[in-house]
Amino acid sequence: MNFFKKALPYIISAVVGIIIFIVIICVQTIWNADGTQEVMGLLSDAFFVPGVLLAGAGLIIFASNGGAFDMLAFAVIRFFDLFRRDVKNKKYKDFYEYREAKKGNKRNMAFMLLTGLVFIALAGIFLIVYYQY
Repeated sequence: MNFFKKALPYIISAVVGIIIFIVIICVQTIWNADGTQEVMGLLSDAFFVPGVLLAGAGLIIFASNGGAFDMLAFAVIRFFDLFRRDVKNKKYKDFYEYREAKKGNKRNMAFMLLTGLVFIALAGIFLIVYYQY
């Protein structure tokens, strides 16, 4: 059961990538392709898009874990605090307190990054085959 719990994020991100892949294949109408080279090009495109989306989302989470968006998030919280009625009960007194509260709130991003890289690798394989024809 513990293995399934660890593998579930990978499975979900792979399923999302496969759904995006299928949508792109249907939009490009791969079944109407004229030759093997065109099919390989369409497959390369279809694997590349979900790969970039998943890997990009993983990189954004990585940047967020590093604190790249902390100042912006704190500014948004402060902005909405201006519209609260009881101003004295703010969640965070200052940016330092916000940063300290966020330190323990790291999210795992490896599953998205790894799944995205697998899709990009598959796109690269189909691209190599595309150039062989």
